[in-house]
Amino acid sequence: MEWVGLVVWVIVLMLAGPVAAGGGLSAPALGIVPPLAIGGLASCILYLITEKEWLAWLSAGLGVGGAVVAATGAAVLVSDTPGAATASQTLEEHAAGLAGAVIPLLLTAAFAMTLAAVGVTTVS
Repeated sequence: MEWVGLVVWVIVLMLAGPVAAGGGLSAPALGIVPPLAIGGLASCILYLITEKEWLAWLSAGLGVGGAVVAATGAAVLVSDTPGAATASQTLEEHAAGLAGAVIPLLLTAAFAMTLAAVGVTTVS
């Protein structure tokens, strides 16, 4: 499952940048998603190299943490605040949509790395 986790982390990292760029000013929590994705990918790669179990757990934890942060930021972007219609509203809506795509991918990466941590592997 570690290779599945690696592929999902790469996809998450490709989506995390636009999420932070689009909604980072209105929802600063979204600015934390890319560093968490980089940390998750790095710990996954280090797990593949060293096969130390705690690195897989770290990667899984970063995935869950990233999902919580992305959900919090997306909730801020789609909240109905009076007078919030600005020129960047469309950009924020797209960022919220991308955050909605990143959340299940982060949870999928966390699930795959949890399976790797408990010993369910795709390579023997």
